[in-house]
Order: sequence, then C-alpha cells, then structure tokens
Amino acid sequence: MPDEYRFTHVELILLLTAFAAGGVDVISFATLGGVFASAMTGNFALLAYYVAQSDSQAAMGSVVALSGFVVGCAIGILQRRGRAQVQAISLLLASETGLLLFFALYAMWTPHVAHAPSDHLQIVLLAVAMGLQAVTGQTISLTTIVFTTTLTKLVGTIADSIATGDAAVLKDVKIQSSVVLSYLFGALLSGAFIVRKVDEVALLPFCGVAGAFAVHRWAHRKPS
Repeated sequence: MPDEYRFTHVELILLLTAFAAGGVDVISFATLGGVFASAMTGNFALLAYYVAQSDSQAAMGSVVALSGFVVGCAIGILQRRGRAQVQAISLLLASETGLLLFFALYAMWTPHVAHAPSDHLQIVLLAVAMGLQAVTGQTISLTTIVFTTTLTKLVGTIADSIATGDAAVLKDVKIQSSVVLSYLFGALLSGAFIVRKVDEVALLPFCGVAGAFAVHRWAHRKPS
C-alpha cells in the first residue's frame, strides 16, 4: 500500500499563496470597482471592455491594477537579486505579508466609496502584493497565482498519464489539483464573506500569505 502523500513545505507555500490569490481576486473585483489584482489576463480583458464602454473610471482601476502588479514584480526582482533562495523567499513573503496587513487594516477602517482615491490605493496595495507573489512563485519554480497556467498543467499532466499509463505523475496531479482547489476555496470563502458583509474578509489574503511565511520560516529554522 503506497505511503500517504504529504505536502512538502514548498507545496504548502504554494497552496497558501494560491488561497490568498483567490481571495484577492474576489475582493478586488467585488468591492474595488470590478478589477482583478492578481489575474492580469482577466484584467487586460476588463480594461478593453471598460474602454469600449467609455467607462473611464472603471478603466482607470484596471490601469492602476496593471501598474501596481508591474511595480510589485520589479520590486520583487530587486529584492531577489544577490540573495540566496531561502533569504529571497523570506524577504518576498515578509514584504507581501506586510502589504496585505496594511490593506486589511485600511480596508476595514476606511469608509467605502466606489471609484474613490481610497479604492485606487487599495488596488495598488493588492496588485503590488500579487506582483511580489508572482516573483516568489518564479523563485521556487512553481506557479502560485497564474490560475490558467496551473489548470493547463493539470489537464496536460492527466492527459500524459492516460496516454503513457505512467502512474508516477499522479503526484503532480495531486499538487496541481490542490492548487486549483485552494484558489477556488479562497475565492469562495471571500465571496461568502462579502455577501454577508463581513468586513474581516480583507484579512483572508493576509492570513494565507502570513501562513506561507510561517511555513517557510519553520522549514528553514536554525537548530538551537
């Protein structure tokens, strides 16, 4: 009987950040003017849609999200330069955790007005955090927030397994499926909180990334 499969610390980081990304996308879309802070492909499509409708306010939100994501990626690359992988991941996750905590506190304590400057600040915070997360995923050679890519890999792995009869790839199927489900769970939980008007929904992405940071620190803790 095969041993029970357990996630490695890297895979746990992947799952927790995927959960955070799902929450971020729902929160930004449902409460911040119909934009995505992590799914940039969808954001480009929304930008084109808003421009076609001549909805300049909504289009500006998409531009802010895209710009913030690019800035987050650039900051992440600079943080990673010249550092060992473990140190770089620690710095990236710590920075993302701080941004998401700032976002959560600001979102819960600031009155919400659609398309207000406070909306744009919140979008920037989320988008920069997701840009950092993208660099984190690249650093550990795994996809954390690109849902389409993860789903493509999952379907491809299943198809290869069927075609070759190789059961060894089932481990990849498990982690890829888990990432998809984790993203969906984060999105579903955030959506449920938003429908019920639970302000603390803003803390969900922070909890996911803070958990990932804790897992990383625990896995690489120095012996006493």
